[in-house]
Amino acid sequence: MSSPQPDDDGTQLEFTRTVDLDDSRYVLTASTDRTAADTLIIEVLGAGPDAEVSIEGRLTVRSSALEHLGPMFSEVFPVDQPAKVRKPRRRGYGKPTRSYQPWTDELKATLHAAWMVADPAAPPQKIVDGIAEALGTTPDTVKDKFGTPEATREPAKVIAVIAGLMQRTDGAISNQLPRQDLDPERPGHPAQQHEEVET
Repeated sequence: MSSPQPDDDGTQLEFTRTVDLDDSRYVLTASTDRTAADTLIIEVLGAGPDAEVSIEGRLTVRSSALEHLGPMFSEVFPVDQPAKVRKPRRRGYGKPTRSYQPWTDELKATLHAAWMVADPAAPPQKIVDGIAEALGTTPDTVKDKFGTPEATREPAKVIAVIAGLMQRTDGAISNQLPRQDLDPERPGHPAQQHEEVET
């Protein structure tokens, strides 16, 4: 190892190594950081046979962690498996596009209309046509989401179909129905029906 040489950026050069692996050349330069005891600044530059840069970077490492670098990289990036890159998740990742939009009067009216035409006592095609009209889509689209005529009679399926078409979650629809005075367990019915009692 060569003797340390002071540099202008607060580091002292410890050594430079050139390593050839699989037709690629890597140059590693290690310098001591005079501002942090027992710390190395490692710079890496690598290029393939076509001279295209394949790796370039700078790493600050405590001397005590040097022995862990090789095993750590081998563990994180196994040679026999391609590296899996995770995209950062943002708020709402994987949720319908309108999950966090407020319920406007227009959306409330749309949900109300779609729920009220889904009375299980009605013929399946009438339910499909009614939901399609309320949500501004085609009957074929609604029919495909139900899958079978019998599904139009299942409250959970009706909620799922409306949620999908309104780009909301099933839970958002279920929570909104009572607020619209609708019974979430009985499509086509208000939340409360008071029977008139003869006196």
